[in-house]
Formats: sequence, C-alpha cells, structure tokens
Amino acid sequence: MSTHEDFLNRLNEAIKDGDAKQVRIAEFCDVSEQAVARWKRTGQISKENLIALSEISGYRYLWIKDGQEPKRISSVSQNRSDYMKAENTKVYYARDTEHSDDVEQLVEAIRKAHANKVLSDQAITHLTSFIKALNNRR
Repeated sequence: MSTHEDFLNRLNEAIKDGDAKQVRIAEFCDVSEQAVARWKRTGQISKENLIALSEISGYRYLWIKDGQEPKRISSVSQNRSDYMKAENTKVYYARDTEHSDDVEQLVEAIRKAHANKVLSDQAITHLTSFIKALNNRR
C-alpha cells in the first residue's frame, strides 16, 4: 500500500525530473505555477491534472498514483487505458487508423514539443496546414 509520503515523492519526481519544466507543466495543465507548487507540497491534484502531468512528464499515471512499475510511459494509449480503467471512466480517445498508437505518440510528441516551447505557435499552424493538405489529397 502506497503512503501519502510515497505519493508525494513520486509526484515531485515527475514534476522535477520529467520531460517538462514546471512552467510548461502549468501551461499544459492550464493551471498557475503556484498550483503546481501546491501539488508538490500537498499532493492535492485532480485526476484530470494527474493524467495531464503524466502525459507531459513522461511518467506513467499508475506509477505516479500508486507506484506501479514501470515508471516511464512506453505507450501513450496504454497509459490512457490504464487511467480509464483505474478511474472507472469512459473517456474515449479516437482511434481512426490501424496505427493509432503511432498516431497518438506523434500527437503526444507534438504536444510536448509545443508545451516545452520547442515548437512555436507558428510552427503548429504550419503543421496543421500541412496535415490538412495531406488529408485533402485522399
């Protein structure tokens, strides 16, 4: 059984050592930096923000929440599936191709790059136009 202190340690590791800085985590979760600092102190974080933190940090939802190994995300869709099962939610993530895990990982990589300011808003606009043009060629 995981204690609150264990949870705080895992939460802090995901925030401190994850793939994104605290300011980017705040932007990605649409909260203030003070809210992220409060999570680190108190461990009080919503399930929705915990899954968002999981996705931007690269740490598995179930590892942060309960300490279940493995620690890092290897499949975005599996992490989301684990979240939905653990929280008994029926959130649906569209799977419109036979390579949905590849597509989800690509989308997640773009989201992380944008959240970490590796991709600018203008770059995202160009990527969007490019993908729309590809879809229109079908």
